[in-house]
Amino acid sequence: FIIGFATGLVGLADMASVIIPRLNWDILLVTWPLAIHLKVHPMVVVVGFFLVMLSYGLLRGKRHAWRLTVLLLLMSALLHVMRGGSVLATAMVFVLATLLVVFFRYFQARGDPPSIRRGYLAFIMGLGVVTVYTSGGFLALYTQFRPLVDRFGIDGVLLRLLTNAHLHMEAGTQALFFERALPMLCMSAVVYGMVQILHPVAVALLANEKERQAVSGLTSGYGRNSISYFALGEDKSYFFSTTGKAVISYVLKKNVAVVAGDPIGPEEEILPIIKQFVEFCHQQDWTLVFWQAREDLVDRYRSVGFHLLKIGEDAVIDARTFTLRGGAMANVRSSAKRAEKDGLRVVFYHGQIENAEQLFQMQMISRTWLAHKGGTEMGFSMGHFDVRGDEKQLSALAVDNTNRVHAFVTFVPIYGRNGWGLDLMRRAEQFAPGTMELLLARSIEYLKSCGADMVSLGLAPMSNVNNDDETFLNNSIDFLTHRFGNLSSSQSLFKFKKKFQPIWESRYLVYSHKLTLPQIGWALYAAHQQDASCLSVLCTSLRDWWANRQRAQARSEELAGVARTPVTGALSL
Repeated sequence: FIIGFATGLVGLADMASVIIPRLNWDILLVTWPLAIHLKVHPMVVVVGFFLVMLSYGLLRGKRHAWRLTVLLLLMSALLHVMRGGSVLATAMVFVLATLLVVFFRYFQARGDPPSIRRGYLAFIMGLGVVTVYTSGGFLALYTQFRPLVDRFGIDGVLLRLLTNAHLHMEAGTQALFFERALPMLCMSAVVYGMVQILHPVAVALLANEKERQAVSGLTSGYGRNSISYFALGEDKSYFFSTTGKAVISYVLKKNVAVVAGDPIGPEEEILPIIKQFVEFCHQQDWTLVFWQAREDLVDRYRSVGFHLLKIGEDAVIDARTFTLRGGAMANVRSSAKRAEKDGLRVVFYHGQIENAEQLFQMQMISRTWLAHKGGTEMGFSMGHFDVRGDEKQLSALAVDNTNRVHAFVTFVPIYGRNGWGLDLMRRAEQFAPGTMELLLARSIEYLKSCGADMVSLGLAPMSNVNNDDETFLNNSIDFLTHRFGNLSSSQSLFKFKKKFQPIWESRYLVYSHKLTLPQIGWALYAAHQQDASCLSVLCTSLRDWWANRQRAQARSEELAGVARTPVTGALSL
């Protein structure tokens, strides 16, 4: 950080030294005795500008920025000598260049190869465009430049145009506009080129079949997080430990590596792979975030220097002791019995739904549910409805005597804890009271009979039963897992899960620096949404706002109509 900041100051000093008079201090009066009469001032400004631009890359530990900066610092020192500059200033530049060489190991972040090529191509093309534009403009406006041609010659005028030397053109002429437009053209090419050169690695390699088999094996043995199963998703990239005994599953959004859950592997491998992945992300110039990290790994994340932010709690049921008996479960028991009196029963499927009529109804329920939520399935740490089914998942359907599906839920395996995690939970627009309580209660009993030790009902955003000290992101956490923040929805979900008397396990967002939270928030949203462009978010927000406004207006008109209804001796509703 200090070297990057110092490089920026040197660049600003080089640019300012051309226009600010030298200070009258004795130590600064010691100058180089050379008297080379060259127009080096424009070069000093250009070098200073590049140093300022490269300082940002140094702050991010960019290897490419380090190479260019060392070269430009040496060039800056040479220009100081050629222009008879201060010996002290030259020495300071040499010291800074030396420090960069000494601490080269701290500048290992790679740039994005395609972006680097685009950057250098922009420089070359920019130089070509500027040259062609200068020559063509000079020929087109030759009559306005003729007085200067008589004075400096054609080559002298072209050189002054290319080096941005002031030609004192007459005000209001096209030649004056032409002269002023050239610096803007050059600046645009330079800025675009620098931005591309310093761009972080923008692509993460997707896994091959061999890597996916290795991840499947590790997940089957060590996947203890409730969302570990989603490490097998096709959208994931993988980072294996040096021993190959642990893996981290992540997606790359812009320059943010978003990890689904915790590292997967033996306990002794967790801390080493976290450190190795941090170093890997530093080399790629990526920001790193872990989503839904477990509370029993908190100390290991902190030991590496991460910050933690509690995002909610996972409702975990001990399936071995689960029962509907007792006063604590009276609410669930009575709701489930009411649904059964209405003729509902629960059917289970492993993998493909065999009943075609039920499958079609599930598809219609999902379409309606998605329409209310914004129109697209989510992903990353959540599953999605697939008519083909997943042989490793369990589906539970609440159906009545007419084979009508009132609601359905799906579960994914949590291999490392011999359990299951609730994934999808969707219901029809018209459903019998107590349907969801019946579905979950019978599902937990069924999984208990199959030998499961635990069942996770999933994350309850914003819940803090454990009263942890870590602060929340308020509605923004709910915004990450739903299309827009809805605190009342989160509280309703928490109250529903609380009926089943779960054990509440804290879940965390693990990040490196508070300043990266806005960037991390957008990356998490983009990871969960298939279409997370700014335009789609804006359109969806406007559509939801208009729908809410229409409902509120309809409700107001209805209430106004009730108020105007005359009372004629009977109750008026």
